[in-house]
Amino acid sequence: MRTRRIAAAIAAVALLPATAALLSASQASAQTSDEIQAEIDERNEDLEKVIEDFNAKREELDDANQLIADIEAELPLLEAASLEATEALGEFAASAYTGGDFAMVNSVLSGDPADFADRLMYLENLTSAENEALAANLAQVEELQTRKSELEALQASADEILEDIEKQQEEIEAEIAALEEEYDDAYAEENPPDYSDSNYSGSSGVVEFAYAQLGDPYGYGDAGPDSWDCSGLTQGAWGAVGVSLSHNAAMQWDETARISRDELQEGDLVFYNNLSHVGIYIGGGEIIHAPNSSTVVKIVDMDYSGSIDGYGRP
Repeated sequence: MRTRRIAAAIAAVALLPATAALLSASQASAQTSDEIQAEIDERNEDLEKVIEDFNAKREELDDANQLIADIEAELPLLEAASLEATEALGEFAASAYTGGDFAMVNSVLSGDPADFADRLMYLENLTSAENEALAANLAQVEELQTRKSELEALQASADEILEDIEKQQEEIEAEIAALEEEYDDAYAEENPPDYSDSNYSGSSGVVEFAYAQLGDPYGYGDAGPDSWDCSGLTQGAWGAVGVSLSHNAAMQWDETARISRDELQEGDLVFYNNLSHVGIYIGGGEIIHAPNSSTVVKIVDMDYSGSIDGYGRP
């Protein structure tokens, strides 16, 4: 039967490789950038397999969708035939009632449509022609129910397969995105920027101090002179021009005046991540900051994290 063949073909799609088996967590701190790149390449191959497996099953899914459309096109005719058959059965029942056989006919009509044909054997008093007409009418009702059931099963199967494939694709793409971030971190750690020739030509003493610290290592709780954390660097830079700030990003927020992005000037502070990080604006949409223990004091785009809380001027 075509419906069963299509349903079996659709079910085969569910055997696509489980994403969980394809993916494995990686730790940037334990891998080189080359190793992470190799893993990215491997995950891209996994993604291609999922997509190609889907493409290979597309014909079966297309067949299923065509069958769904065929059944949907048949339904109006089947429903009309079923209605006509039901009316004929009603007329038959009414005729039987007037002849005293209503209880016997009711025993046929009261059961599930699939059982109607079996019940006919008990109506021995019906003629052969009456039996054939009644069976044909019952078959029309049963055919409608069968086709509706086939339609519901095919639609559910097709929807489930598409959702499964989309989920696999999304999970692998998310893993690749995470690996690419790890690659960037590992590469940056392996190839720290050379700031030996970095010179500041502006007039801000705060930015000039920050430039002098480029390439210094990050240190938790450090405020110089050779290592820094984020608020230690901003504290040291503003301290170099005689402005006292606390060694804490949230406190520095309270110690600065709120300004807009358009009002930013060299030396102003940019706050991030619910006031857990702070950097020094140096102009041109960039900041100098001490990011974390995996890297050094460096220059980055101001929007590097996408979670800016606001801007402050001491």
